[in-house]
Amino acid sequence: MTWNKITLPVNDERLSFKTRWWWDIDPYLFWSILLLLLLGIVMVFSASMTTALYAYGDVFYFLKRHLLGILLGFLFLTIFTFVSLDRLRSINRFLLLATFVSLILVFVPGVGRVRGGSYRWINLGALSFQPSELAKLSIILYLADALANYKERVEDFWQGIMPFMILVGLICLLVLIEPDLSTAFFLFLVAFLMLFLGGSKLQHLLLILIVLIPSGVFLILFGGKDYWRERIYAFVDPWKDPLGRGFHIIQSLIALGSGGIVGRGLGESRQKFFFLPDRHTDFIFAIIGEELGFIGTSAVVILFIIILWRGWKISQGSQDEFRGLVAMGVTLSIILQAFINMAAVLKLLPVTGVTLPLLSYGSSSLIITLSELGILFNVARGTK
Repeated sequence: MTWNKITLPVNDERLSFKTRWWWDIDPYLFWSILLLLLLGIVMVFSASMTTALYAYGDVFYFLKRHLLGILLGFLFLTIFTFVSLDRLRSINRFLLLATFVSLILVFVPGVGRVRGGSYRWINLGALSFQPSELAKLSIILYLADALANYKERVEDFWQGIMPFMILVGLICLLVLIEPDLSTAFFLFLVAFLMLFLGGSKLQHLLLILIVLIPSGVFLILFGGKDYWRERIYAFVDPWKDPLGRGFHIIQSLIALGSGGIVGRGLGESRQKFFFLPDRHTDFIFAIIGEELGFIGTSAVVILFIIILWRGWKISQGSQDEFRGLVAMGVTLSIILQAFINMAAVLKLLPVTGVTLPLLSYGSSSLIITLSELGILFNVARGTK
């Protein structure tokens, strides 16, 4: 017997607030999130200690900021778990406008923060915020509301599909200018899947792909940044230039391969000693594989599968179409991001720069991901 078949008097005044809250949400989902966060804390510290000590003279530098991001994320998770979804639905256009404004502010001197030649962050003092992360949440809320309100128009290409794609395309364009090709692609993919779930005709969506895929290939190979092309070449044959464009993926595969079945042991990574770049962000999955082996990476995959399973069940049991689309949009956003990150680490996709949700270092990603999960908990509460 599964937990959601048990009938509990959740409104019984004899039950404590904690008990009612526990059975209002989804315990399987809660424990999966908690385990991923705890593993992320341990692995961020292990993967970042060499960089933190060398660059900042403080081995806990990244760990402290990671913990602050988790604390802020849990604050937003709690807020979004109990806020009225109808109220959140009513402000989705304001959230979308805030996304547009913040994506423009990254280019304003003194407001935006430049890292590695990219304008992706807004300076907030001790922390920096990445507006493209907010775009993930705002697109999901906006499309869920629009698809639920105008369901009869979704099957029409010009009146139903194109207005949504133009709006999403403008957001993706701003992200692309930063430049951040991988996030722009990810935002488009989330919007594409939500349109499919919302009832759009498959032939209309395929028509969009027929137009956009050749355009994307042309942009990467002939009209984009040099490192975009380098990532494609590195994906095809990283050993052709092992100390240049193929360095990232080769070091990632070495880390995974040296971990074997049970790993070298927690904290015993060799690749974190300045061999594997971005080890506490984009390539943290490789460090997990090196230190905890196939068992550790398999556990991570299983936890994300549980999140997918529970998100699907919550979506299926939702009260209305808006809540169902939000729940599935949030679930797909997290799972797709996890899949893209792990596939890049395993050389199944080109290196993308997409972080691993709940595990990688990055306050913006943590806050938005936990906010999304708070909304998923909120929908789950409504199914009881």
